[in-house]
Amino acid sequence: MSRGLSDALGPLERVLSRVRRDEVERFEKVLLGARRVFVTGLGRTGLMARGFAMRLMHLGRRVYHVGDVITPAIRRGDLLVICSRTGRSPVLLHYVSMARRVGARVAVVTGERGSLVAKRSDATLVLPSEARRARAGRAPEPPLGSVFEQALLVVLDVVVVHLMDTLGLTAEDLRRIHTTFE
Repeated sequence: MSRGLSDALGPLERVLSRVRRDEVERFEKVLLGARRVFVTGLGRTGLMARGFAMRLMHLGRRVYHVGDVITPAIRRGDLLVICSRTGRSPVLLHYVSMARRVGARVAVVTGERGSLVAKRSDATLVLPSEARRARAGRAPEPPLGSVFEQALLVVLDVVVVHLMDTLGLTAEDLRRIHTTFE
């Protein structure tokens, strides 16, 4: 490997350093105010979203992943959480319309503050997207949204830690809820 692992952290650090605390706090507030939480995202971003849904379940929240066969209909008092780097997917915009139609709230974690999905949300948490091209003097960034996905995982894990503190939960409390099938 010609470049060290520390070089790989540069793009992630740049994104994380630009995340706004007030947006994280607003995101956490709408999560706590929801009767049920429905989480979705597409592709690799969707995998990060599923991991977040799992952690919310460990916190004792009623949470579902959109598209699973056991997911009930979203209703008033529920929250739809969309994770999308670009916020332009017609599928995700359709989910927002469905949630709005029944009176559910929408929170978005995105790389684009002005995205269509962000404009229709109650809470927007922006993880500023990586550069479209390498800047002079910097190593090229990983392609196709990788930095957003890495930042998404880190930021959502930080949100879980904040929620644990707010709810008075410990790692042992989460461990008791964790599925083991051992």
